[in-house]
Amino acid sequence: MSRAAFVLFAWLFFNGLAPALAADISAHQQGVLIKGPIQKGDYAKIVQFVRHPDNYERFARSVFLDSPGGDFDETVKIARLLEKSHAATHVVPGARCYSACFILWMSGVSRHVPSSASLGVHRINVKVNGQPMDPASERFASIARIVENYMAALGTPRTILDKMNATASANMFVINQRWLADQQLLVALSYRMGFMDAAQMHCGPEPYAAAVKDKTPMTEEEAKGWGAQIKRWMGCADELRARNQKADVLTIAALLDDSDANP
Repeated sequence: MSRAAFVLFAWLFFNGLAPALAADISAHQQGVLIKGPIQKGDYAKIVQFVRHPDNYERFARSVFLDSPGGDFDETVKIARLLEKSHAATHVVPGARCYSACFILWMSGVSRHVPSSASLGVHRINVKVNGQPMDPASERFASIARIVENYMAALGTPRTILDKMNATASANMFVINQRWLADQQLLVALSYRMGFMDAAQMHCGPEPYAAAVKDKTPMTEEEAKGWGAQIKRWMGCADELRARNQKADVLTIAALLDDSDANP
């Protein structure tokens, strides 16, 4: 997608439900928290925060999200940094990650949404001279395809893209852990495309997917063993993520030196 297209989306996409306030960037647990609507200038704020020696390891480890969405152009710049940093993304327990925030969540190498939190998607919100563009128009369809292709490249499943396109921009299709499990998407969304294959080659088959396929009820002892197996596999996958992160340190440094982030 061209830079000009991103600039266009900065004011026409994902802004329908977000008030004009900037996100708050802060240390949270062992990671970094992005809280509030994503607006112009937030990418520069994040880069300045991450450049501090005490904060880079936090950002590289985990990024926690609690946001109703916001500016698409700014979101994509933050998402690129997340992708290259090999960070894990988490929705804060009890919080929401809606609209453009869903893109940030999808940019993590590993992604987590607790049972008390929710994700949300809806159709893009395009305005011309302050008036909503007709969703049936050819121009709207062209813009929607560009956005959909970008989200698909992050690994967004077809089921979620269809729900997004079918939900009016003034509404929200809410996604929680239970819905993902019912749609058998929990594993598919837990890790970035490509990383899951690499992790299974290094750590062995992902145990949750095998358990879902096996309909035989587990005994209490089997359930305990399965839980331990999942914990070991996730630990192995996280070690692989950290190694990839170290190998890509020059790319990450180049993004942090991006002139767009300089005040």
